[in-house]
Amino acid sequence: LVVILGATGAGKSKLSVDLGTRFPSEIINSDKIQVYEGLEITTNQITIPERRGVPHHLLGYIPPEDGELTAGDFRIAASNTISD
Repeated sequence: LVVILGATGAGKSKLSVDLGTRFPSEIINSDKIQVYEGLEITTNQITIPERRGVPHHLLGYIPPEDGELTAGDFRIAASNTISD
């Protein structure tokens, strides 16, 4: 498990995709706002073409009307994604 973290605009998404194209891997989003549907532009979410075929998880999958994603909810979702 490789964790990439840093400030907004530091190039984390590009680095993760660069690594994902060199090694068999998948990316699990941990941005607490990018998990919500419809906020792609607001959160500068990585686009499908920018993903270059590297699978991404936990991006835009929660309708905002479902309420806030708690840390516990994220832990469960991330753990399930890793297990799959």
